[in-house]
Amino acid sequence: MKFMLTFAIRPDTKGRDEAIARFKKTGGQPPKGVKLIGRWTAADFSGGFDLLESDDVKALTEFALMWSDVMELKLVPVIEDTEPSDVLRRRR
Repeated sequence: MKFMLTFAIRPDTKGRDEAIARFKKTGGQPPKGVKLIGRWTAADFSGGFDLLESDDVKALTEFALMWSDVMELKLVPVIEDTEPSDVLRRRR
């Protein structure tokens, strides 16, 4: 299943600097069991989006916990637009 992780980097300097240092050290890679499909960061470094794929909720939780002290996170399951086509066709 695919998940969109949105993140907002805390604006205080200490939190931002810690997020940068942690990213430089880890490359922002998720743990085993989570595939990073893509990542987009806002040009002003205020936050961004990760597209993840996983069937392991514990690994997703681990990834969130790796960053939740320096960022506001939201993790939402997503589907591609072509996937709900049957549902949309049945809707009147």
